Amino acid sequence: MNSALWLHNLAAWSAQATALMAAGSLAVWAFRLRVPRIRLVCAQALLAICLVLPMAQPWRSAPDSQVDISTTAARPATPRHPSRRAFPWRGVLLIALAAGSAARALWLAVGFGKLRRRRRTSYPLDPLPAGLDRLRTAIAPRAEFLVSPSAPGPVTFGFRRPVIVLPARFAELPTDIQQAIACHELVHVRRHDWIVTLAEESIRAALWFHPAVWWLIGQIQLAREQTVDAAVVELIQDRAQYLNALLAIAGDQPAPDLVPATLFLRKRHLKKRVALLLKEITMSKRRIFSFCAASCGLLLAAGWLALNTFPLQAAPVPQEQVESNLLHSVAPEYPREAREKHIEGSVVLELQVDSNGHVSDAHVLSGPQELRSAALQAVLQWHYSPKAMTLPATTQTTVEFKLPKDGAPDAAKSGAMLPEGKRVVLKSIAVEGITASARDELLQRLPAHEGDAVDAAALQSLTETVRAFDDHLRVALSPGDSGSLRIYLPPAGAPEEHVQALGPNKIRVGGNVQQTKLLIQPHPIYPPEAKAKRLQGTVVLEATIGKDGKIENLQVLSGDPLLAAASLEAVKNWQYSTTLLNGDPVEVVTNIDVNFTLSQ
Repeated sequence: MNSALWLHNLAAWSAQATALMAAGSLAVWAFRLRVPRIRLVCAQALLAICLVLPMAQPWRSAPDSQVDISTTAARPATPRHPSRRAFPWRGVLLIALAAGSAARALWLAVGFGKLRRRRRTSYPLDPLPAGLDRLRTAIAPRAEFLVSPSAPGPVTFGFRRPVIVLPARFAELPTDIQQAIACHELVHVRRHDWIVTLAEESIRAALWFHPAVWWLIGQIQLAREQTVDAAVVELIQDRAQYLNALLAIAGDQPAPDLVPATLFLRKRHLKKRVALLLKEITMSKRRIFSFCAASCGLLLAAGWLALNTFPLQAAPVPQEQVESNLLHSVAPEYPREAREKHIEGSVVLELQVDSNGHVSDAHVLSGPQELRSAALQAVLQWHYSPKAMTLPATTQTTVEFKLPKDGAPDAAKSGAMLPEGKRVVLKSIAVEGITASARDELLQRLPAHEGDAVDAAALQSLTETVRAFDDHLRVALSPGDSGSLRIYLPPAGAPEEHVQALGPNKIRVGGNVQQTKLLIQPHPIYPPEAKAKRLQGTVVLEATIGKDGKIENLQVLSGDPLLAAASLEAVKNWQYSTTLLNGDPVEVVTNIDVNFTLSQ
C-alpha cells in the first residue's frame, strides 16, 4: 500500500469515526443521558466500534494507475526544469504522523518511569488505620497503601500487585476524608481500571491527530470517575463526606500529575463530578430501552452513510496476478467495420471482478473507437479463480485486435467434423483461452494426441471430452488435410450453432437458441388422468432435428410418464427452420422442455 493510499484510508476512517461519534453524542444529548454507568458503557462501545470499522467493512480495490495508458497518452509533454522536483508532501505528512505517535509513546514511557520511581521511593502506610484496613478487606484485599513525598495526589496503578500511592499529607487529613479517598482508590483496583486506562492512552498515542478520539476518551475517563464516585457514595453512605474529600484534594493539587494511571482527581473534571453528586439521577428501564433502540438505529444510519461516502480502498491487485488467475477468457469478435477499414490496436479496460470471479462491470480506458464495444462484450464473459484471488477486485487488462494474415483459416468457418470413412492425422492441437495448468490437464485427458489418426467417431469422443472438461470450450478442425485442431473459447456473441460438433454433419445446440428457429409448435394436450391427479411438472426431451427442420428422433430424459406421452405426441409434429453450418444444412441435437401447469 503506497503513501497516497495510506493517507486516503486514514482520512476516510477519520471521517467515518467522526460521523459515528457525532451520531452517538446526538443520541446521548437527545435522551438527556445522565447515568454515568450507562454513559461509560456507551462511550466505550462507541470507541470499540470506531476501532473495528476497518475490519467490519469491505474495502474497495483501488485501480492500478501504473497501467493507465489513456492518462499518460492524453497528457501533453511540458518542459520542466531539471532541478525542480515536486514536494513530497505525502511522505512528509506520514513522517509527521509517525513522529507524533512516537512522541506520545515516549510520553507513556516517561510516565511509566515516573510510576516506577514513585513506587521505589514510597514507604508503606504504617500503621494502617483500622478503618482503611476494613475497607481494603471488603473491597480489594490485594491492594497495598504507600506514601510518597513527591505524589501531588492519590494515584492507583499495577495489575498483579496493585498499589495506592498517597501524598505525604494524607495522614494529616481527618479520618472520614481518609476513608473516602481510600474507598475511591480501592474501587478503581477492584474494577481493574488501570489496565483500561493504559489501553486508552495507547489508542490516544496512535491516533493523537484525531480530535474526536481525544474528546471521546476524555468523556470515557469522566464517566468512569463519575461511576466510581457513585459506587463510593453507595459504600460509605455519606455524600457530604465524599464531597469534602474531593474539595480537600482539589485544594492541595498544584499541578497535574502526567502519569498513565487512574488519578483521584483531574481539576477539569471537578465541576462536573461535584454537580452530578449533588443530583439524584435515575433512568427508567423503558427510557433505557428507548435510548438503546434509537442509538442503534442512528448509528446504523450514520455508519451506512459514512461507509458509502468515505469508503476504504485496498491496494490495487497487480495486473499480472489477476491475469495469472484467469480461468478462461472469451476472445472478442472482430467488428466487420474494423475489418473492412483494417483497424488494429489495443483496447485497455478496467474490470470489476466480483466475489465469484465473474466480471461484474467494465469500462474502456483507451483504444480505437471501432473496437471498444467488441472488447467490452468479450471481457464481461471472463471468469477468474475465486480461490486464488482476494475478491472483489479491480484491475486493468488489454485486449489486442490483430487482423488475420492472408491465407489464415477463419476459425468461425472451421468445424470439428469429418466425412464418414475419412481419417486425419492430428499434426497440431492448439488450446486457447485457458490457463497453462488447465491446458496441460486437458491435453492429458484427450483420447487423441498429436500424431494420432482420428476418424469421425474419434473426433466426436474428443469433442465430448473437451465439453466435459469445460462446457465453455469449443472444438474446430481446420478444413482440408492440414490436421490442425483448435480448442478455444468462442468469440462473444458467436452463434451457438458454430461451436459444438457431435460428428459428421451434426451439432448440439442449446435449447434457448434453437427455440428461436421454431416455426410450427402444436401444444400438448393435458392428459385427463394427470388433471384428475392434479399432476404438474416439466418433461425434458432430447430431440434430433433433421436437415429439413423436422423431428427425427425423440427421447425422454426426465418427467412423469403420464405427461411424457403427451409431450412426445405433440413435439414430434414440431417444425424448425433449417440450421446451416458453413452454408450447409446439418442435423441438430437439442433439449426441449415441456411445461405442464394447472390453472388455479
